[in-house]
Amino acid sequence: MAADLLLRGGLVHDGTGGPSRRADVAVVGGEIAAVGPDLPVRAARVIDAEGRVVCPGFVDLHSHSDLVFALEPRRRLELLEGRIRQGITTEVVGNCGLGVFPLTDVNRAIVERLDGFLSPDGAWPAAWTTAEEYLARLAATGVPINVATLAAHGPLRTAAMGMTDRPPADHEAAHMARELRAALRAGAFGLSFGLIYPPGLFARFGEVAGLCEVVREEGRFAAFHQRSGSPELVRRAVEEVLEAGRASGASVHLSHDHVQGEAAYPMIDGLLALGEAARVDGIDFTADVIPYTGVCTTFLALYPPWALAGGVAGFLALARDGEARRRMRHEMETAVPEWPEGGRGWSTNIVRDVGWRNIFVAHVEHERNRGAVGLSLEELGARAGGDPFAALTDLLVDDGGLATMRLFGISGDRANDAPLRRFLEHPGRSIVTDAWEIGKGRPHPGAYGAFPRVLARYVRETGLLPFEAAIHKMTGQPAERLGLAGRGVIRAGAAADLLVIDPARVADAATWEEPRRFAVGIDAVVVNGAVVWDGRSLADGAGQVLRAGTGGSGARATAPPRLGPRPG
Repeated sequence: MAADLLLRGGLVHDGTGGPSRRADVAVVGGEIAAVGPDLPVRAARVIDAEGRVVCPGFVDLHSHSDLVFALEPRRRLELLEGRIRQGITTEVVGNCGLGVFPLTDVNRAIVERLDGFLSPDGAWPAAWTTAEEYLARLAATGVPINVATLAAHGPLRTAAMGMTDRPPADHEAAHMARELRAALRAGAFGLSFGLIYPPGLFARFGEVAGLCEVVREEGRFAAFHQRSGSPELVRRAVEEVLEAGRASGASVHLSHDHVQGEAAYPMIDGLLALGEAARVDGIDFTADVIPYTGVCTTFLALYPPWALAGGVAGFLALARDGEARRRMRHEMETAVPEWPEGGRGWSTNIVRDVGWRNIFVAHVEHERNRGAVGLSLEELGARAGGDPFAALTDLLVDDGGLATMRLFGISGDRANDAPLRRFLEHPGRSIVTDAWEIGKGRPHPGAYGAFPRVLARYVRETGLLPFEAAIHKMTGQPAERLGLAGRGVIRAGAAADLLVIDPARVADAATWEEPRRFAVGIDAVVVNGAVVWDGRSLADGAGQVLRAGTGGSGARATAPPRLGPRPG
């Protein structure tokens, strides 16, 4: 038998969660041709995997690299390098209701501002309007790893009704449904909601369930950034996700499952049980979790809904108004979360839950503000000679609302990850990064090390997870959620997305202080049969633009250009 690539003598973890076995893996034409011990194969390239683990490439269900993938190839590869070198071979964009299509005359400027904190330099203006055009652009320029997209609620809603805090009229709801259906038929794998971000936080249950009915009709799933992580309402927020599935019949997925603030930590077991009961009742419910107790997002998530009803531009105008600022400050420091149904309640209060000291500046847009990066909001206030609220709000006004934060107190803190471990060890939670690298400030370290962190900290060091279970959570399980039968597993006929890992050495090196340090112990990364990382250099163009409803297939570049060497 002749093969293009042979991984010889490794310990194969096939992505199913089953026991490992020593075997060779032969690759022909981008697919796995054979798996077995001592295969009689002549290969154009052989990788000696003796003493190493061979497993499927990691499938990241939750990325925000939408605009990175659309950059020119060299810049794109530079920003994605940390993801490739930690073993990600497939990732899903369009999460948290924050997406890049549809773009119309009504919403283009709104979406550009809302996505500003996720935007690398040169990302705008976008050269597409629809999901079909976005996916076609990525396919035309080639991608280094496989990419799939969700349709995001934010652009759908703003295309239909602009940025406004009210329920949609019938014709506006029909417009959203029509655009969603078009995106799903173009190949989007589902719909995402960001129910703590504008405009998602203005959507009530009827709007959410109505769009989920379209998802069910098209055979896809709906992913949710839940409406609240605060102790008063986190259970109700999870129940809303489950009820959306029950009412619509759609498959539902809870993104980056978590609780917010120490008062909510004791609630985790009850929330996990809630999801299990829903599955028993017949709801197709899944979830994922990030392996950190800190997250990164826009600072605008700290502010009450009324301050965000006019989008970023409206917020900046209010932030310059003395009376509006006084009201913002009071609510951020004292407001108890209220469920918004039937009114304009604020369902989550991050500042109250975790405190100013646990919120840090991650990136700013303007050079004059770079000195703020890395400071807690307590420190920022002290340096400014005032208080955290005033210092932050002044920073956002000067920075155009684009600054992002690092937030601790999410299912634990920097000294205590015990609450997080309850989510991580649950068999129904896939592992995700929820991280991005746009070349600014300090990214979340998960952009460089989330998956190796699980293998180092939660498999090798603490024994929280068996190796087989961890690999399943990062490969076969998320691929199954997407409906990618030929990815996330090692078997004959599957796509040859493969990793060679040194189990004794694999680890994340990225830290909160130095987040751009590359992971170690990922010795080779194979995407659709092409070696894109061999421990020394990167190659581009081997990925596919995956489309739901087509078997996940797409045009594959067969001869990826090598853009190296780069030091390992």
